[in-house]
Amino acid sequence: MKKFFKKYFRKTVSSLLLAAFLILTFYFLDPGSMLNEIKILASRPAVILFILTSYFFAFLARGIAWKIYLKNKTSLKTCMYGLFYSLLLNHLLPVKAGDFARVGILKAREPQISSHEAFNSVIVLRMLDTAILFGMAFTGLAFLELPMNAMLIVWLAAGAATVAIFISFRFRSFFDRHITIMKKAFSGWSGVYIVALTFTSWILEAAVVYGVILNGGSEFSFIQAIWVNSITVAGQIFQITPGAIASYEAVMVFALGASGIAGENAYSAAIITHGLKYIFTFIVGGAAFAAYPVPTHLLKKWTRERGNE
Repeated sequence: MKKFFKKYFRKTVSSLLLAAFLILTFYFLDPGSMLNEIKILASRPAVILFILTSYFFAFLARGIAWKIYLKNKTSLKTCMYGLFYSLLLNHLLPVKAGDFARVGILKAREPQISSHEAFNSVIVLRMLDTAILFGMAFTGLAFLELPMNAMLIVWLAAGAATVAIFISFRFRSFFDRHITIMKKAFSGWSGVYIVALTFTSWILEAAVVYGVILNGGSEFSFIQAIWVNSITVAGQIFQITPGAIASYEAVMVFALGASGIAGENAYSAAIITHGLKYIFTFIVGGAAFAAYPVPTHLLKKWTRERGNE
């Protein structure tokens, strides 16, 4: 199952998304209009501050959730370094290898955290992210007035089911080995806080989409922004380019189009949104590297590492 997903299904979907992006570029790219939107955004520092601050607090919420999951045995600073390094590497590499840097930084800065605990925390919180994103995406399909037919929903449901089946098979041994840590981490109010903070983080990230769309002059609700962001980020499991360039834009244009945004405006918004996320990534990633520099050879080791897990 793992081989099928990785070699065939994932690559096929990724290639289709790349092709879709090229087609969308051909039909909707208007450099003049996009440049005008960027100029308008640049002339509104309050909007840019709102977008970047919301995005930062999204990561802060995830950092706090990670700290709680580890029973406060680590500092929040370590968690933020791990998240920002992970973000930077995921935007520089064609695969999502940043999570291995999260594990590496956690082990390097907090020797009291075992490899077992570090790996467990990163994987479990990633799966929680995925579950929440897919939950938001399908909730939007059910409650938002989106121009979608039943067949499209069936195909989306089939895709989600495929991912769920893959995860259940791929991580079955992981669950068997790590169930004790997971039970302790999610017991009592800790579990409520972790889920609530993770959920809140994705709502905060939706502010990036919301700010860009409003800047472009389209009518758009924050609830729609949450749905668009959730389905866009969920689609990045098919990443084959640095930062999911192309697949990110293709999925977002589809989601914005389903929300009633014209194709040309949706395309420009997707490009600008992703561009802002890249700017944020280099700012916080550069700050993390300056505050806690990690040798290049060690980063390469972490990103290539799969370990016994």
